Amino acid sequence: MNLFLDTSNNKLIIILEKNNKVIDTLFLDNQIRVSDIVMNELIIFLNKNNLTIKEIENLYAIKGPGSYTGVRVAITIVKTLKTLNEKFNVFTLSSLAFQAGNNKAISVLDARGAKIYLGIYDGGKNIIEDQLLPFEYLDDFQKQFSDFSLVTDYKDIDFKKCYFETKSLFVEIKDLKDIKPLYIKSFI
Repeated sequence: MNLFLDTSNNKLIIILEKNNKVIDTLFLDNQIRVSDIVMNELIIFLNKNNLTIKEIENLYAIKGPGSYTGVRVAITIVKTLKTLNEKFNVFTLSSLAFQAGNNKAISVLDARGAKIYLGIYDGGKNIIEDQLLPFEYLDDFQKQFSDFSLVTDYKDIDFKKCYFETKSLFVEIKDLKDIKPLYIKSFI
């Protein structure tokens, strides 16, 4: 059984999957304080599916970038579970890669303060490294990659489809100390 968890932005996304078949999903939008609800929602979600956390084998988590607290929440949960039980396999992926899926996409998330997180992907491959940039740079990237779609802030994306498209792109984290949130800092 696989459990996907994303708290990196203002959404709580949980997907329960086994053998490439979705068992159940939970999508809560506009969650200002996802850290306050995630554990309770996860317990309710597992109980609804007659599961305990011990029945999960693989944990898939979005590591960021995103909101500072949101990024830490999912990573802290999988890190804690891995600490309590070494049998869990932990996999992480960038929120920009997840949002892009297998598309030719300019993946953008609002970083606030007139800045954006941006990564450019082609068929799941990161061709322009995820970075923090001033918002006004976006036009230049759109001109340079005019045949790429623009995906922003998880709007109008099918989370289940993105999960399946990117599942093979998640990186397995073997060592507990390597389970880390992705904070992209500005060098400008």
